[in-house]
Amino acid sequence: MDRYLKNKKILFFSPAFFGYEQKIKDKYTALGAEVDMYDERSVTQAYQRAMLKVFPTLFDKRTEQYYFNILDQIKNNKYDYILFVRCDMPTKKVLKRYRKIFRDSFFCLHLWDSVSNIPGVTKKFKFFDYISSFDRNDCNTYFKLHFRPLFYCDEFKKLPQRVREYKYDLCFIGTIHSDRYKILKAIKKEAENRKLKIYIYPYLQSHFIYTYYKATKKEFRDTHLQDFKYSSLSSNKISEIISDSRIVIDIQHPKQTGLTMRTLEMVGMGKKLMTTNSDIKQYDFYRSDNVTVIDRNNVKFPEDLTKEYRPLSKELYHKYSLEQWACEVINFEE
Repeated sequence: MDRYLKNKKILFFSPAFFGYEQKIKDKYTALGAEVDMYDERSVTQAYQRAMLKVFPTLFDKRTEQYYFNILDQIKNNKYDYILFVRCDMPTKKVLKRYRKIFRDSFFCLHLWDSVSNIPGVTKKFKFFDYISSFDRNDCNTYFKLHFRPLFYCDEFKKLPQRVREYKYDLCFIGTIHSDRYKILKAIKKEAENRKLKIYIYPYLQSHFIYTYYKATKKEFRDTHLQDFKYSSLSSNKISEIISDSRIVIDIQHPKQTGLTMRTLEMVGMGKKLMTTNSDIKQYDFYRSDNVTVIDRNNVKFPEDLTKEYRPLSKELYHKYSLEQWACEVINFEE
């Protein structure tokens, strides 16, 4: 691998998200950069994150102290790039202080969530030199946003498989949120009616989240604690299960149109996808043979789910790689 970012120094803030933050850091390192990485969030417990959704400013004082403590450790360093992912917790006071200390750094923000899901983030845009987002609609709404979809990691970079016997016809591995479980129940029922084998790994961050959903969501009323998983699978295990599945299920958050990480991982693997996100038809890698779009409010499968995957060009595979994403979100051109 060419070391595109040799001798570059990056300060990287990202929320913990199934280990993707470490993979991003590792990719920058592999590209030649020196990286200092910190959690973007000052609170990490599941119940705290749940409270943050209801009261976005609840932990502001704690967050400011957290960031200023980090600043005391790194204020004498020189950074070429300072990259924030999401930026839901840093206050304007924090960002102003960092810009003052690191006057010569290029500040970048990447949104891998929709603006509507990150309260107050638009007021922070002025602190960044370059902002990218995975959400096409947000990029059309806010002129400062540059459209950059997510990526697939190296372990999902596989050649499309020839026709073979699969252990599962359909599989879903993901976090349960919004209306996902309701849709999954409808998908499972449709699969059973069609006599299709389905694998579901419904992940919840904690027992607390389950208790909250049990009290607030109708579709949870007949569920039990043991119906869900509370530990995440490794990327290698996910890749293994997906390899054993004919089609992978993707259910995006109802408030977002941007493509999920799972969608891009299927591009890397050359794997067929079933998704609720109709915006996928606007992307250059979309092929009707490879992607089935279903209605989240009326789940019905098409008659023919067995069409063979149609391979994409090498250029498209590279476009959605982690390497390309890492360069684009800091606006780096070789």
